[in-house]
Amino acid sequence: MSFFARLRDWLSGLLDPEPPMSSLPDLRIAVGTPVQEASATVRPGARPGSATQPGPGAVSQPARANAGVMAISSQRTRIHAAFDAGMPVEHRAGLAGRARELDRLVEAVLEHGKHGIVFGARGSGKTSLSRVFGDLADEAGATVLYNLAGGDIDFSELCRPYLVELMSIPGEGVRRIDIQPLLNAPFDARQVASILAEKVRRPTIFVLDEFDRIENLATKTEMATLMKLLSDMRSPVRIVAVGIAANLEDLIEGHPSLRRHIVSVPIGGIETEQLKALLLRCCETAGMTIDDAAATRISRSAVGSPYHLRLFGSNCAIAASRAGQDHIDDAVVQQGLVDAYAEWSALSPRAAAVVADIQRLPKQIATAAAVICLAAAMRTRIERTEVVLVLDEDGHDDATIAAAFAALSPILHASAIEGSYYFDDTLAPQFYLLVYNRRIDPTRIKTPGLDDLRTVLERGVRDL
Repeated sequence: MSFFARLRDWLSGLLDPEPPMSSLPDLRIAVGTPVQEASATVRPGARPGSATQPGPGAVSQPARANAGVMAISSQRTRIHAAFDAGMPVEHRAGLAGRARELDRLVEAVLEHGKHGIVFGARGSGKTSLSRVFGDLADEAGATVLYNLAGGDIDFSELCRPYLVELMSIPGEGVRRIDIQPLLNAPFDARQVASILAEKVRRPTIFVLDEFDRIENLATKTEMATLMKLLSDMRSPVRIVAVGIAANLEDLIEGHPSLRRHIVSVPIGGIETEQLKALLLRCCETAGMTIDDAAATRISRSAVGSPYHLRLFGSNCAIAASRAGQDHIDDAVVQQGLVDAYAEWSALSPRAAAVVADIQRLPKQIATAAAVICLAAAMRTRIERTEVVLVLDEDGHDDATIAAAFAALSPILHASAIEGSYYFDDTLAPQFYLLVYNRRIDPTRIKTPGLDDLRTVLERGVRDL
């Protein structure tokens, strides 16, 4: 399906604001509040339901309260473990909607001997994909080594851990004497490529996560050179780089010759039904049930993002737990989405302020901004020409489109490629759409600690 066709499908389902919400329900419960049970112990001679002293075998209120706290704690632990929005999945069963991307990476790297570059938005599942790929590569007999990039790290610091790890693997072929000159002195791509090509005999994969965080241009240049040299030397060592990017050019800028040696695996938004299947698996693991309408609402709100799906789902499950239930219905979904937004806005106040401000603009501008956010949620990078073509069909003039881009400009930036843009907070598009579709009302959300500060100010400095 073409991008425009998919965007049109998403538009038809996501950009029709719902009626304004009613007041949020109060889902709080008091931990340890006595619960009447039909099988409660009754003192002989007492009327059913009358006050009694605990009889033999009866559970005291403190013990019952402690049991309730332990049960809630256990349930919350299961919920966090099942959804775990902040961590990559460890098993292929949790890798929802990425079968095609996984097959592409396996075929290119394991069968054709190419390097891989996996890129997409934050929370799109890049690291999860690379972990599952690593499991498959391991099962196929390859050695898989992981490392994280970032900051002003130089090439030698980035590659040295791989060499040290290879040296410690029996039968790998790399000995300490082979890499001794590289352990305490800087080296370049040709030096390390020569050792790897000569000494490594079995398929070996270096997975390099957060490749986009490398700030040292010389390091990126040497890494690109290493990829090319390993291919030219027919080394069994392959590199899979993983990073946040809107397109391949953002990661291999200045190294077009790499294209024939690599496979690019873009990670875009996945379909609502696949997100829904992931949500149902998470709920089952957490010991929760969920209404079909509630599951659909959470899945649609995630707009293609597994991270948002897990984040929204976990907050909704916790809201249900606070309400003393193990079932997620529409009422707790409303509260869970509010909680997720509050959590994000506390960590990203500038982006949250932009989201709130745009809602005060004319509807046409807010809708144009929603289309921009929708394109970003699906593709990470926004192509202005594509957005304009879609909005022109809906009757948006150039001035409205320009106003939407301007309204988003505090968090939307032009990329190195002319006519394209990206969000500095790649989680923001889904939260904007959450507000646009009136699934939550940001004006009802208070910044944590605001009331405390106001109380201090009203009380005065003398009382501190």
